[in-house]
Amino acid sequence: MKSIILKCAMILFLLMIHVGCSGETENNESLLSYTVQGRIMEVKGNTILVANVIPKDAALNYTTKEILGDNDIQPIYITVPDNIQNYKVGQLVKAWLKEEESVTYSFPAKANAAKIEILKK
Repeated sequence: MKSIILKCAMILFLLMIHVGCSGETENNESLLSYTVQGRIMEVKGNTILVANVIPKDAALNYTTKEILGDNDIQPIYITVPDNIQNYKVGQLVKAWLKEEESVTYSFPAKANAAKIEILKK
């Protein structure tokens, strides 16, 4: 009798684990696509040049040539999904890149954004 109860408990436990693990994942934006966070260094056409590890005062004073020549900076040109006039040099932004499109690994890299959030103006 104990072995039957133990077997039923084990089957119930395994069933609960299976059901718990097989559910859909949350709609968490950080899991849906690659994100980039940094300062806007240049606004040109319908793209922005975003670079990491740049303080705001440096973002306002660096030239694009200086950014591309610095090995510690990882710039990326991002095509914006909305009005380019929303973006200004020096803003801190977070961009969610389009999941179905690949990043062009040139220097600097190029990608299309699905969404961009301005973190600090």
